[in-house]
Amino acid sequence: MTLMNFFVRATIFSFLFFNSLTAFSQTRNSPQQHELAPFVGIYAPDRFETSLAFGVRYYYRIDRVYTAGAVLGFANAKQDYLRKTSNFVPAAGSERVLFNAVRLYRTLLIRTPVQPYLMTQLGLTRLYDENNLTFGFGLGTRVLYSKNMNFRYEMILHFFKSGVDNAAWTNKNIEIAFAFGFFL
Repeated sequence: MTLMNFFVRATIFSFLFFNSLTAFSQTRNSPQQHELAPFVGIYAPDRFETSLAFGVRYYYRIDRVYTAGAVLGFANAKQDYLRKTSNFVPAAGSERVLFNAVRLYRTLLIRTPVQPYLMTQLGLTRLYDENNLTFGFGLGTRVLYSKNMNFRYEMILHFFKSGVDNAAWTNKNIEIAFAFGFFL
């Protein structure tokens, strides 16, 4: 079993496992169940320069411990250094990175205003004008700022394959994001 297959299976298993746990939970109808969080941060592709990333995240609080969510983000994978130091000619679509995913969060401390959590994701990353199945793992912290707002910072590692045949490689890209969440 390759490393990529292992991570895909681990992501699917953990999603199904967390999903089955939440089926037994009782959800209060609280006003803090839905959260929308615009974010800004950095996206560090393993083959290009680190660049600015931005987008929006959605969180749905299933219960006090588990949260489901989605992310839509955009980054520009700069290649200026490669152009200046070599005869590198970028491929079409190699500077645009569009990523989206569904995520599952597991809060570690629930009775404090600073709540660290773990996350897993499954989604798509568009790079080189091709869509790639992406999975990832990460961690973050939610800081309750007021009754209707909070601050989050997250770090997640994205894994996906690009290219075909002999030109294929596994990407390991890091995203660090800062978001202000607003309860709906």
